[in-house]
Amino acid sequence: MFRSRLGLTVVLMIVFTANLLETRWEGRIDSEHPLNPHGYDFARAMQQLEHQVGVGKFENHDATSAIALWGYSISYFFLFPMLCVAVALALAWREDLEAYRVFCMAIAIDYGISLGFFIFMPVPERWFVPDSGAMLLSDLLDPRWIESIRFVSSLDNCFPSTHTSLTSILILLCYRFRVRLRTTVLALGLPVILATFALGIHWLPDIVAGAAVGWLSVGAAQLFSQRLRRVGSIGLAYSA
Repeated sequence: MFRSRLGLTVVLMIVFTANLLETRWEGRIDSEHPLNPHGYDFARAMQQLEHQVGVGKFENHDATSAIALWGYSISYFFLFPMLCVAVALALAWREDLEAYRVFCMAIAIDYGISLGFFIFMPVPERWFVPDSGAMLLSDLLDPRWIESIRFVSSLDNCFPSTHTSLTSILILLCYRFRVRLRTTVLALGLPVILATFALGIHWLPDIVAGAAVGWLSVGAAQLFSQRLRRVGSIGLAYSA
C-alpha cells in the first residue's frame, strides 16, 4: 500500500472516509444539540488564555471591512481545498514516490492525532460560544458556505485547527521537496491560517496546536518513509 501511488491514494481515501463517519457519528449523538457540555469548559479556558496574552477581543466583529470579509471567506472555503489538490497533484506527478508518500502519511498521521482531541477534547467553534463576542463572518455573505463543509467538519471539532495543520503540511512539504511556486503556496497559505481566526471560527490555541500537529505529522511521515526505504533496500539486497 505504501509503495505505489494507488495504494497511497487509498490511504487518503480511508482518512477521508473515517472523517466522514466520525462527523456523522458525532452529529447523531444528539440531533438537537450535538455539542458535548464539557466543550464549553474547554472553550472558556481558551478564552481566558487568549485574554492573558492580549488577543481574542472581537468588539464590532460584524463591522469588518468588505474586502477583509471576502478575502478571508474565499481563503477559508475555496483557496484551502484548491491548495490541497494542487500540492497533492504536484507531489503525485513526481517520478520519485517519496514526496507523495510523505504527503499521504502526514495527512493520515495528522488526522490520527487530531481525532483523539476531537473525541476527548471537543471544543466548539468560537462563534458558537455566546460570550466570545464573535460571529461567523462568512454568514454575512452566505450561510450556505459553512453548511457546505459540515459533513466533514463537526461543530465541536475545533481543536486543533485542521485548516491550520493541513496548510502547515502543504507549506512544509513544498519547501522540503523544493516544489515549484513554493513561495506562492506560502503566500496563499498564510491567509488561510489567518482566516480561521478572523472569521470567528477558531481560537488562538486551536491555531497554535494545528501548526504543531502539522509539523509533528511531517516529521513522523518522513521517518516512516525513510524506514520503509531502508527496509526495501535490505530486502532487495537479500534477494540479490
